[in-house]
Amino acid sequence: MRFIPDLPRTLRGLLLPLVMLLPLLVQADPSARALKPDLRLLIDISGSMKESDPDNLRAPALELIVRLLPDGARAGVWTFGETVEVLVPHGEVDSNWREQARAAVAAIDNSGQRTNIPAALAAATYDIGSMDPSYRSSIVLLTDGKVDVSTSPMANAAAARKVLAETAPRLGATGIPVHTIALSDEADWHFLSSLAEESRGLAEKARTADALSGIFVQSLEMVAPAAQVPLKGGRFEIDDSVEEFTALLFYGAMQPALSLRGPDGAIYLPGRDAGADWFVADRFALVTVRSPAPGVWTLEAPGDARVRVTVIADLNLEVDPLPNSMPAGRVSELGLRLRDGDAVIRDPELLRLFNISIDISGPRNYRQHIDVSGSYPLPENGEYRVTIPALDYGGRYQLLARVSGQTLQRELPMHVEVHAGPSEDAISSRPAELPDASLQGPLLTLVGVLVFVALLAWWISRRRRRRRLALWERRFRDASAGEGEPVLQGLRADADALPDTLSDTLPDNLPDQRDQR
Repeated sequence: MRFIPDLPRTLRGLLLPLVMLLPLLVQADPSARALKPDLRLLIDISGSMKESDPDNLRAPALELIVRLLPDGARAGVWTFGETVEVLVPHGEVDSNWREQARAAVAAIDNSGQRTNIPAALAAATYDIGSMDPSYRSSIVLLTDGKVDVSTSPMANAAAARKVLAETAPRLGATGIPVHTIALSDEADWHFLSSLAEESRGLAEKARTADALSGIFVQSLEMVAPAAQVPLKGGRFEIDDSVEEFTALLFYGAMQPALSLRGPDGAIYLPGRDAGADWFVADRFALVTVRSPAPGVWTLEAPGDARVRVTVIADLNLEVDPLPNSMPAGRVSELGLRLRDGDAVIRDPELLRLFNISIDISGPRNYRQHIDVSGSYPLPENGEYRVTIPALDYGGRYQLLARVSGQTLQRELPMHVEVHAGPSEDAISSRPAELPDASLQGPLLTLVGVLVFVALLAWWISRRRRRRRLALWERRFRDASAGEGEPVLQGLRADADALPDTLSDTLPDNLPDQRDQR
């Protein structure tokens, strides 16, 4: 128990017997261990990315994710255009995987011809029938377009509907959320948000490519929640149970002067391997310190920089997170426990040393504070089951779990998308829900066919009318040629008055009607 030396001397004396009995008081319970993260990242490399991401900020954003993924997690990266390619093979995250992933970042380009999202989802779930139950799998899909698998708009619309009607619900039921990121206004937001909702994931809009790294980090927080320590004015405290901490900064377009000062006054600068590993990009920086000295650390950065510090420690707060997406008005339950290494802390005397709370914030200035330590009895098995009240308004909520001790402080952020009212049918066939171009071509073709048929019918009718007029004109001329004959001459029954075609059919011995009279 590395946090004991930080307690007051008298309290350490009282806790010494407990420390001697610690192996009996904290028991390993692998079944209660939180699921390890499994991230499957899908990156669009279609030709339109030249405009959506002209500086190819997807590459540093991917490298950031590679550096932030915890050891022991699983991850894989696929790129997709007309076809799908494996950029980084799916496997366990370790030093070899990271090295391979960093080398592959340079392969991200804009060579794709289409946007085959269905094929990308199929590739990322290649093992859906044999997934390891000890991992929590999630998909992050980045695209700037819409489903584009064919030259036929109707085929594209049908492929999109199939994803929403079959693929997304199956992934949601299997526990594989798809978190979608739209990188331009040309992206099919209705499709991407429906895909996220149906699979119980979250949908994000990156208004600019600059915002991509921040959204990637938030996606990683959903896939692999990591304990953080609070900051005040660039200062944060590291206790002696911390094995490693990572500070991540987001700043403006101008790269500022950065530095990190330790409790002993030592200064760590980018580009110097003096106990700190720096990664500096155009708009963000990352610094990792292993085996840090306990005490107060100071990060020198611009005042408007967004900073977070995550820690890897023996003593940690572990949470079974809520679903990323849920309907409004539903009461839910959150599992929360403290761990020392692989063991859940169960002893009441140790649990009393920590204050645990949950703060919820959301739309319409929603605020809710839950004092877990003060409201719930000490659990015999070390696990608190915290009731989360119904969230009535639709929108994005953040749940921030906090634990604090003598010098130990931890924060664990979680994000939940609440859908107000009955969820809309994601496979609606209303014309408004179809891609803009899906009916334009067929309608033009139909109009052309109708015009052609109308013209043809008019031409045939006109030709028949002319032939009919010509026939009557011929009959009129024939009648005018015999003006001296009786008016009813055309009705005589004698053979001379019959048309040639008819007189030929009369028998030769036909009696003469005049003789009979």
